[in-house]
Amino acid sequence: MKAALYEGKKKIRIVDIPKPVPQKGELLVKVKYAGICGSDLEFYKTGLWPASCVLGHEITGTIAEIGSEVKRWKIGDRVTIFPGLPCGKCYYCQRGDTNLCDGSFEGIGIGRNGGFEEFLVVPVHCLISLPDVIPFKHGTVFDQIGTGLCALREVNFVASNSAVVFGLGTIGQFMLQCLKIAGASSIVVVDKNPHRLEIAKKFEPNYALQKLFLAKIRRANKRGASGADFVFECSGAPVLVNAALDVIRKGGTIVQIGLWDKPVEINLLKYVINQNRIQGILSCIRQDYEFAIDLVARKLIDPDPIVTKIIPLDDIIEEGFQCGIDPETKEIKILVAP
Repeated sequence: MKAALYEGKKKIRIVDIPKPVPQKGELLVKVKYAGICGSDLEFYKTGLWPASCVLGHEITGTIAEIGSEVKRWKIGDRVTIFPGLPCGKCYYCQRGDTNLCDGSFEGIGIGRNGGFEEFLVVPVHCLISLPDVIPFKHGTVFDQIGTGLCALREVNFVASNSAVVFGLGTIGQFMLQCLKIAGASSIVVVDKNPHRLEIAKKFEPNYALQKLFLAKIRRANKRGASGADFVFECSGAPVLVNAALDVIRKGGTIVQIGLWDKPVEINLLKYVINQNRIQGILSCIRQDYEFAIDLVARKLIDPDPIVTKIIPLDDIIEEGFQCGIDPETKEIKILVAP
């Protein structure tokens, strides 16, 4: 079968590999779509993931074969795949923080072969039924919505808090929608890409800015404080870490979701004198993922404007990864149809 094999920085090859066979407790999934995530783009751009594998952890498809000792599922069932493979035994797993698992950092599409291939084998505990009301192309976005939900939960965001979102890729677009549901009093979104700003305007932020108009952002907090209660940095642009310090209120929290692979210089003096906090967010846990499915099924979150392009597997390099890392791209979420 055909697969896109990641081999390091700017190295992906279309190869032919054996079709896998499900073993005990596993199922074979025929991939319908797999989304190119921001982390996939970061791996491709920088070589951040050190090992060769088939990427793609945002996957939807149908069950093609069933291994032994698997119950409940049947051939043809529509599924989405929670990609985490936590050990279930470490300190963090026992606390429910499975995204911080000490026993295994690998997941489906991260170390273990993922969705940029025609078929993949999946442990039964990773499968989640895709409701009939959700089209297959929307079954790839729950990880990104779940990341936004995880962020809100981890920082104890409450209705009436104000927020700024830096970066309007897939994560930033869904962060905006999650903030609307959470009852944010004001939301400012910032991205230099005009195409992404136009998509974000469909979800009615208070301000959608192409540049950092600091005075306007600071005034957006309706509580009378200068600056936002929370800044969600979703771009992965190191310069925006310090920019966040210019728009956060005293005592506010900067939530770091975007990735980069090199050290960044931070003005710690501002953090200290303004008593700010920075909170990192790594993906989500299964409960966030399942809640994301529920929100899409109830049409409280709309993925349709964000899924902007579907390509065949053969075009994954130029039309997928190269397009995705182009700062002027008109695309947000690119799906691959193996």
